[in-house]
Order: sequence, then C-alpha cells, then structure tokens
Amino acid sequence: MKLLYLTLLFSLYFLNSSSQIYSGQLIDAGSGQAVPFANIGINGKNVGTASDDAGLFKIELDSKFDNDTISISSIGYASKKYLISDFKASVGNPDQFRIELLPKTYQLSEVIIKPRKTKIYTLGNYCDPNSAYGNSFYSKQLGTELGVIIKLPGRKNKAYLHSARFYVGEFTFEKFPVRLNIYKLKNGRPFENILTVPIFIEIKSAGEHVIDLKPYGIVLYDDFFISLEYFRLADGKEGKLVFCATHQPGLKQGNGFYRVTSQGNWEPDFSDNLGLSVQAGCEKQ
Repeated sequence: MKLLYLTLLFSLYFLNSSSQIYSGQLIDAGSGQAVPFANIGINGKNVGTASDDAGLFKIELDSKFDNDTISISSIGYASKKYLISDFKASVGNPDQFRIELLPKTYQLSEVIIKPRKTKIYTLGNYCDPNSAYGNSFYSKQLGTELGVIIKLPGRKNKAYLHSARFYVGEFTFEKFPVRLNIYKLKNGRPFENILTVPIFIEIKSAGEHVIDLKPYGIVLYDDFFISLEYFRLADGKEGKLVFCATHQPGLKQGNGFYRVTSQGNWEPDFSDNLGLSVQAGCEKQ
C-alpha cells in the first residue's frame, strides 16, 4: 500500500526581508457576519490557506508574487481577485484587516415536473475495503484536495446524485474534518465548484463512509469532478489518514487529480486514485 502520511505540526516560519504574513477576516457584506472556511490563495502557485470558523486567516506573501493574482472564494459568495501588489497596498495594517464578500445570487431555472424513468448507477472508483492500495492528502496545507472525475454512463446527459461513498483504510486521529466539493470540468480538469451550499463531513473512524446527497438536489448534465478537501484543522495531534484507492497501472491511466492548497494547480494522480464513488439516478434516453 502506498502510505501518504498527513501530520499536523506547528512550525516556526523564518521570513526573509521580501515576505510578510498578512492576517485578515472575511465577512458577509450584508450581515457583517464572519465567512468561515473560505479558500484564499495565489492562483497556480500552491500558496494558500482557508479561513477558520471565525473567518480569520493568515497568509505569507512574498514580493516575488506581486504581479500574480490572489483569489478568495467561498460557496455561496461571489469570488474576489486582487493583483497581489494592489492587495498589499489596500490592506494598510497587515496585522488585521477585513474583506467583505457579497452573497452570490443563483439563477434557478423553471422546474417542470415530469414522470421520467431513471436507472441507478454506481459511478467512479468503488474501492474494496481489502484493497492493497491507499492514498491520502498530498499536503498539510488547508485547502488541499483529492478527487476523481466521474463520467456519466453511455449517452445519459442528466444525473441526480443520491449519495457519495469512500472507504478509510487507516485512521489514528480522534476526528478529521473534510468538505465534499463538486466541480464542472474544463479541458478535462476540475474548473468551477457547482455547489450552492457546503457539504461538511467529519471522519471519526476507519471503514465505509456514505454521504446522503439527496437533500442537496444536485443535478449534473455532463461529466464532473468530485473531491474531498482538508479545509479545517483536525484535532491538533499527529495522525494518519489513508483512504482506500484503486490502482491504475501506467501513466495517465487514472481519473484522479489533486492540489496541494487553496487555488493551487490541479495535478493528475497517475497511479493510485482515490476510492470515491457516487450513486446517481440517470434518465433513460
């Protein structure tokens, strides 16, 4: 089994003269309430983090990234992007500043109820609990994600998600929080999160984990990407989390992708792909 250990350790950061840590808080522009567990990061640079349950975050910004873009995103809110040099200039006091996020308006299409026959499919990587393969998060940074592309069967072009399922092979934390995300694809890679509300999961043991998705009313019209994200600190001690995985021999044979932090690059997971599957009701053509 390929063991990838996720240890949560506190570290001291020794900063050089060109970098500085900025501390901020994300708030709802209308209510003034904190926006928890948002993703903050430099696009494509694998430098990022997530806000805590009070909307607070810290991020180290080096001057070499001044011409890059920092993005702030949260399910249910419009994303914000800044040129990093402008971001630094607008902060004023780097020790504490507030950023307002506008709630996102979702345009809902008219729903017409028709009796349609559906067939239930299990899609993705259904992993046997005795699998000899494993996988886990590739980073201890908040916002790291691991997931798989799900392809709709045959000529089906509409799927209603009923549940998601994964299996934890080894677990030594007391509890470990993850967030389930679902993305549209662009050029065969994860692109845009389609969820309107977050789906939080708390792993407390090894074994099978099944998440009921029917209450969320998730409808897909094309292939998609589903992932698990490490978005909030675990219970503060070192531990091991290993998901069961499926093995795909040879390069570029799998359906898995990962990223190491918020707003980071998505990279293909060539060999052992996360054992994450869904049950979906697909309309018959």
